[in-house]
Amino acid sequence: MAEFYEPHQDTMAIFNGVIANKELDRVVSIAIRSNNKQKEIYSVQKSSELMKSETKKEVYIVVNELIFEQLEEIHQVLVAEEAVTAIVFDYEKDKISLKKGDVGLTSRGAFSGIIQKFGSDMYEVVQESIKTLYNAEKEEAEV
Repeated sequence: MAEFYEPHQDTMAIFNGVIANKELDRVVSIAIRSNNKQKEIYSVQKSSELMKSETKKEVYIVVNELIFEQLEEIHQVLVAEEAVTAIVFDYEKDKISLKKGDVGLTSRGAFSGIIQKFGSDMYEVVQESIKTLYNAEKEEAEV
């Protein structure tokens, strides 16, 4: 069973900083949680109506903190920006939606705006670093 917990202060600060910069915190209630068994560096999920009524959170960003913490800080910011970019609030319809990236570089899709902001070389380095960290974790578990 997955174990969800509130991330460490450093991780929360990075995600909360990105959320505040995009001013999403004014219109969407977002919770950050960690699950170190997760096979992706992050996932973004909308809350069900029941969950929303219980927690008052509309969107959850779940991060594999074991992997995330091993990245360089600028790479952590890139990952946080990508996760938050998936959350879209339509002001006209007063509705939250989740979108996938518009560039097919990863299984969830990459966002062209993120690649433009950080550069394709850095984006590629981050993806390779994540892959390497997951492989190292897998090898360690097998020993």
